[in-house]
Amino acid sequence: MWGSRRAHLYILVTFAVLLAGCGGSSYTKSDFVARADGICTNTLRQTRALAPPAASSGVALSAYLGKLVPLVESEANQLRALKRPADSARDRDTLTAYFAALDQVVGAYRRLEAAATRGDDQTMADVEAALNANPVASLATSYGLKTCGTPESTSV
Repeated sequence: MWGSRRAHLYILVTFAVLLAGCGGSSYTKSDFVARADGICTNTLRQTRALAPPAASSGVALSAYLGKLVPLVESEANQLRALKRPADSARDRDTLTAYFAALDQVVGAYRRLEAAATRGDDQTMADVEAALNANPVASLATSYGLKTCGTPESTSV
């Protein structure tokens, strides 16, 4: 009986050690960057498939933003869900700042959609200025993200 328990214990310990070696430290910054850029590339493809609005204000813009905002929100949620690599303190700080800026972008797109629905041109102009001043693209580039940091990406 003891031999059987010992064999089971040995198998469990071996399995636990194997599992511990399969993830953890092998997930690198390049893995994170590749996955993040894949998410951004996919969202960019979906965004480009949307028909652009015929006018920069009114019903057409509101309808366009009604389709764009869920894409931007989904992209941000997928990026936040990625496992973060064991980075240097500087890289961790950059990634934290990137996610904070990304949250601001998502909020700005929501406000832009609401303003377009109301026909509030002043708020739309203010939100567009805030989007243009947002450092999300430069933070993405600083961290090493390529697609997520381009001017064509949805989070810029």
